Amino acid sequence: MEEGTRAFVSFPTTMKLDEYHRTLLRSKQDEKALLGYLSVLYWGHYSGAAGIVKANRALAKTTLAVDGRDYVRKGRRQKIRGLVDFQPGEAVAVIRCAVDEIDAGQFGKGVKTLCALPQLQFAFASKLAAFIAPDKCGVIDSVIVENNPSLGFALSGGYISGAKGNYSLYQKYCEQLQGTASSLNEQGETARWLDRDGQTYAWRAIDVERAMYAQKSA
Repeated sequence: MEEGTRAFVSFPTTMKLDEYHRTLLRSKQDEKALLGYLSVLYWGHYSGAAGIVKANRALAKTTLAVDGRDYVRKGRRQKIRGLVDFQPGEAVAVIRCAVDEIDAGQFGKGVKTLCALPQLQFAFASKLAAFIAPDKCGVIDSVIVENNPSLGFALSGGYISGAKGNYSLYQKYCEQLQGTASSLNEQGETARWLDRDGQTYAWRAIDVERAMYAQKSA
């Protein structure tokens, strides 16, 4: 989504998608950093199972992250927090703290920090981490975990839980992705990955993760 509007941006290539979000999330301008977070949230919900587009769901999730929502449970009024419930600068500070942690090689700590943002649990926090540093981090979700049980991540209700051990496992996971990317790049240009426009690129952690995810139906 574009800043200050509800106009939707299209991305002809994967690299353009990555760079768009990386630039926003690392921006020194508060509004752009927040836009990066909301855009990742939107695009992460935009495509559902089997590639089915769910634009209304994506917009609803993004709106909920901004506005929050009051609801009643067992007779008690409760609140889903949104950005409107944060103090000025608080959400941006979370993003920038996570950027600093990820840049320092503390990938699990960065994901834990990002989980403080509205509508972010472990998997979506790792999605932000992957866009913050595509060369260092990848997304971890239940699909990858179920197809790679040796990774050891704990699930709860079909989702990656916030168990303390999962943050340490994410650290190792990112290091593993980086190692695989390095090994592939040592094979030369013939082993590079192919983007949608026909351009080839050296492997990054996020590219290895995407290849793992693509194997889910293999």
